[in-house]
Amino acid sequence: MSEPARRVQDREEYSGIGLRERLILTIVIVGVMMTIPTVYALLQLRNLEEIAAIGTRRNGAAYASLGRFMTGLAEANRHEGSYIVTPEDTSFRSSRDSALADAHMQLLTLDTTGYADVAAPAKAQLQEIEAGISQIDQLLTPVPPATSPSMSQRTAATTAFQPVKQRFSESEQIIKRIGSAIDEESRIGNLRAKEISANAAQTTAIALALCLVIALAIGSWMTRHLLRPVAQLRHFMARVAGGSFVVPEDLPYQRSDEIGDLSRSFRGMTRQLADLDQLKAEFMSISTHELKTPINVIGGYAELIQEGVYGRVNDKQNGALTAIREQARVLTQMVTQLLDVSRIEAGGLRLEMNDVVVHELFDRVHRTFSALAEKQDINFEVVLDESAPETVPGDADRLRDQVLGNLISNAFKFTPASGAVLVRGWEENGWLCICVRDTGSGIPEEQQPHIFDKFYQVGGQARSKGAGLGLTIAYEVVQGHGGELTVESNPGEGTTFQIRLPLTREQAVHAKTQLERRVDDRAAAAAAESTVESRT
Repeated sequence: MSEPARRVQDREEYSGIGLRERLILTIVIVGVMMTIPTVYALLQLRNLEEIAAIGTRRNGAAYASLGRFMTGLAEANRHEGSYIVTPEDTSFRSSRDSALADAHMQLLTLDTTGYADVAAPAKAQLQEIEAGISQIDQLLTPVPPATSPSMSQRTAATTAFQPVKQRFSESEQIIKRIGSAIDEESRIGNLRAKEISANAAQTTAIALALCLVIALAIGSWMTRHLLRPVAQLRHFMARVAGGSFVVPEDLPYQRSDEIGDLSRSFRGMTRQLADLDQLKAEFMSISTHELKTPINVIGGYAELIQEGVYGRVNDKQNGALTAIREQARVLTQMVTQLLDVSRIEAGGLRLEMNDVVVHELFDRVHRTFSALAEKQDINFEVVLDESAPETVPGDADRLRDQVLGNLISNAFKFTPASGAVLVRGWEENGWLCICVRDTGSGIPEEQQPHIFDKFYQVGGQARSKGAGLGLTIAYEVVQGHGGELTVESNPGEGTTFQIRLPLTREQAVHAKTQLERRVDDRAAAAAAESTVESRT
C-alpha cells in the first residue's frame, strides 16, 4: 500500500477531535479553574479594602521605610569602619554616603505617612552621626605631598569614630520606639483582618482541593493523549539520528490530529531513509568491488613493465612506474576501507571471535612496522607489561590490521623524523589497555570530537595522507568487541590513542550492551539539543 493511501486509511480508522481543539479545551478548563478562586478572592478583597488601604498606604509604607532606614544606618556604620581601615579605597566612602542619603529619604517617607513626631529623634541622631563622619573625613584627608593619610591621622580618625559608633548603637532604641508606634496602630486593623482571612482561608482550601482534583484529571488526560506520543516520537527520532532506520510499530499512526500526521510523516521519512541507506550501502559495496579489478590490473602491469617483461626500462621510467604502483596501492587501501565502512553501515561487520594471544599480537605489530620506522628514522617501541593478560576474546586480524594497524600508520604519518611512536599494553581493572602514543603534530582540541567521523581529516596536510576512514574503522571494530577507543592530544606535543578491551566473552557482551545504551542516550540528547536550537 502506498504511503498516501495508508494515511487515508489511518485517518478513517480514528475519529476524534484534533490537537488544536484539545489544547483549546484544556485552556478553557484551566481558565475556568482559575476564574472561580479569582472571583472569590476579589469578593474577599472588597471586605479587606479599608484595612488594606490603611495598612498599605500608611503603616505598611512606614514600616518598610523604617526597615530601610535601619538597613541604611547599618550599611553606613559598616562602610565607615571599612573606610577608616583602608581610606585609600574610596568605594567605602561612596557606599557610606549613599547609605546615609537613603536613610534621609526613609525619614522623609516616615514624615509623609504621619509619623513625623516619633521620627524626630531619629532625625536629630542622624544629624549628629553625619557631623561626626564629616569630622572623620577631615581627619583622613591626606596632607600634601602625601597621597594617603598618615598613621597619626588614621589613629585620630579611629578615636573620633568611637562616639559616632555609639550614636549608631543608640539609634537602635529610637528605631524600636518608632516600630512599636507603627505596630500599635496596625494591631487593631490586623485583628479584624485575621477574622476575615480565617474565613477566606477555609473557603480557599476547599476551592484549591477541588481545582487540584480537576488539574490531575486534565494532566492525566493530556499525558495519555499528547505528551506520551510526543515522548515516543522523540525517542524514535533519536534512534533515527543515531543511524537506526527501523520503522516503529507502536506510534499513533491512526490518529487524525497533528500527532497522527507527525507519526505518519515520520514513518514515511524513516522508510525513505532506510531505502536510501540500503541503496548507498549497495552502491558502495558494488563500486568498491568493481574498482578493485582495474586497480589491480594497473598495479600488475606496472610491476611487469618495471621488471623488464616488456623491454628495458630506463631510470626515469622506473621512477614513474614506482609512483604508479604506489598510487595503485593507496587506491587499493582506500577501496578496502570504503568496503569495510559500507559493511559496517549495513550491519555486516562480522567478527571472528577467538582467543587472541596478546604477546603474538604485539610481536606481529612490531615486525610489521619496524622496517617502516627505520626508513622514516622514527624510534618505534612495542612494550607489553608483565601485568598484561595472556589472551583476550577478539578477532585477531581485525585487531591487528584495522585497529592497531590503522592507529600506528596514523601515528607514523604525522610523526616527523627523529620522533617516537610507542605501543604499550597492560591490564587495568579487568580490561586490556593498549595505548599508541606519538610525538607528532597533535590534534587541535576543537577537532578531537570529530576524528572518528567518516572522511574527517585533521588539518590541511592530512588531505594528501588518506581518505579519513582508518580511525572510523578502528573505532567501529573496537566497539564491536565491546571496548572503547579514546584520544588525548595537545597540539605540538603529540597524540595518544587508548584502547580498552574486555578480558572475557561475557564481559564483552555486557560492555557492548552498555555501550549501545550510551549511544542511544547520546543520540537522544543530540536530537533534543537540535530541537531546542531550531526553536531558538
